[in-house]
Amino acid sequence: MIDGVKKMAKDMSVKVLRQELIANNLANVNTPGFKTQRAFSTLLKQSMGAEAARMGEAPGGATSKPEGADGQQTVGIYTSFEQGRIEYTHRSLDLAIDGDGFFVVDTPFGERFTRSGSFTLTESGLLATYGGNLVMGAGGPITIQGEEVEITPDGSVVVDGDEVDTIRVVAFPEPENLDRQGSTFASNNAQYEDVDFARTQIVQGERSNVNPIDEMVEMIALHRGFEADQMGIRLQIDAAKKLLEQVGNLD
Repeated sequence: MIDGVKKMAKDMSVKVLRQELIANNLANVNTPGFKTQRAFSTLLKQSMGAEAARMGEAPGGATSKPEGADGQQTVGIYTSFEQGRIEYTHRSLDLAIDGDGFFVVDTPFGERFTRSGSFTLTESGLLATYGGNLVMGAGGPITIQGEEVEITPDGSVVVDGDEVDTIRVVAFPEPENLDRQGSTFASNNAQYEDVDFARTQIVQGERSNVNPIDEMVEMIALHRGFEADQMGIRLQIDAAKKLLEQVGNLD
């Protein structure tokens, strides 16, 4: 009975985490390049003999319920890298990657990667994120000195008709292994390569890939599931009280 309450409490904590992620997704529905986050749970079994785990028999023949035989629930968070919608903003420095890949930015913590292509210029004319991180090109930070700026589909930076650099865009075979750090990602030494611009293009303004309707539907489902767990815990606690009262009356 106590185990049942503990399992429901654990399930409720997972639902709370999922609700927090949904709230964050909805708050960033209009954030350029934002990627939806989701929580998932897995059931892990402790390592032991398969037959012993199946039969509930401890190694060596001692009869007991194996520790962890019912599994231990663990919770993780993953990021969906599905393409967000492309939206023309009429601003030459609002960029998006149509296809696989990430912009490379230089941060105080080292090289980081982002899908958010809403850029600006520093006072010295360097291309940067609004957070102040420099956008990297083929030759390092990109300097833009001029009036008319055009970013071509292959990442070329053209200023007043002259090509001055190429925006660096890289792709990871398994982007789900990246370490999310706010609006950027760290590679964790994962291998990457320059994108193939025959399949990937630089275009105007990628929005987030958050679907508000899907988020609201899941939020409602989680709320109802949370209420059901609360009811289940109350029923088990009431049953335990009645059992204790019956045992007390036997005396």
